[in-house]
Amino acid sequence: MQYKTFQYFWKGAESTSGAAPERIHLDNDYPDNDKSVVTSGGTGFGIMAILVGVERGFITREEGHKHLSKLIDWLGKADRFHGAWPHWMYGETGKVKPFSKNDNGGDLVETAYLVQGLLCARQYFKDGNENERRLANKIDSLWKGVEWDWYQNKKNVLYWHWSPDKQWIMNFPLEGYNES
Repeated sequence: MQYKTFQYFWKGAESTSGAAPERIHLDNDYPDNDKSVVTSGGTGFGIMAILVGVERGFITREEGHKHLSKLIDWLGKADRFHGAWPHWMYGETGKVKPFSKNDNGGDLVETAYLVQGLLCARQYFKDGNENERRLANKIDSLWKGVEWDWYQNKKNVLYWHWSPDKQWIMNFPLEGYNES
C-alpha cells in the first residue's frame, strides 16, 4: 500500500512542477483539458509520500531531494493570495485554475495540507548536507509567508477562501465537522 501510494505521487507528479495531479485518467482522456492541473493539498500529501519513499528505500535521499527542490522552487513562483495557495493550479505555469466560479484565490484548508507536508520536509532535511539545509530554508520562507491571521477577515474565525476579485463572497468559516 505504501509503495502504491508513493508511486501515485512519484510517477504521477506533473512534469514541470513536480506537484500532485488533481486526477489521473488511466485512459489518458482528459475531457476538461485538465491533465496538467495540480492540487495544493494533494501536493502536501505527496511531499510526505516522497519522504516515506526515501525512508522505505523506494528512491534515494538524493532523488527525493531533487524532486522536492524542483517542487519548492515552483511553489515559490506559483500564485499565492496573502500567502495561501489556490486549491488548483496549472502545473506548467503555477497560475490559479478556478475551483468554482467564486473560488479563484487562496484556499486556506488546501494550504494547510500543503504546509503540513512542507513542515515534514523541512524537519527531514534541516540537519542534512548544505543543499538539504538550503531546501529547508526555502521551505521556511514559504510556510512563514502564509498570512493566517489575514484570513480572519477581522473576525475571531478563519475563513476558507479569499479571491482577489470576489473578495470574501464565499464567506465560509472553518468550524465544525468539515475539513477544518
